[in-house]
Amino acid sequence: MAIRILCAVLMMAAVIFVGHDTSAADVKLDTYMAACTADPDLVEEFQGDPKVTPQVFCECVSGKLKEANATQADIDMLTKMHKDAITDADVEGFPTLEDLMIANEDYEDSCRQRLGIIVETDEDMLPEDNEGMIPENEAPPPAEDDLPVD
Repeated sequence: MAIRILCAVLMMAAVIFVGHDTSAADVKLDTYMAACTADPDLVEEFQGDPKVTPQVFCECVSGKLKEANATQADIDMLTKMHKDAITDADVEGFPTLEDLMIANEDYEDSCRQRLGIIVETDEDMLPEDNEGMIPENEAPPPAEDDLPVD
């Protein structure tokens, strides 16, 4: 009898737990959207573009966050990022912050591409003629102090 009661209690607890899932479907995005759309960097980036506004961009990113099952803590940290309000204590207390920032950058790049905005890659930032770059198999030229005296 005690086993049946225990099983019934465990099953009820499982139903209650599953019924109150705190997945991305339950995250609150209002504050995030307000901070994202008011982010000065995004306002400047999309200034004068009638098709892509901060609102459209932030809606796309928030959709990506939902798809990725971001937690409310993740959303709250990204809200702080848009407000430029992440503190040292936040960094120390959020062990996955770097992963979150990398993922968010990927979501933003994906939205930029989806919205027709050119996304620069690290390769795009290299000088085209490789000027000033030393080939891997060559040593740098000697400094003037190292040149032999005639």
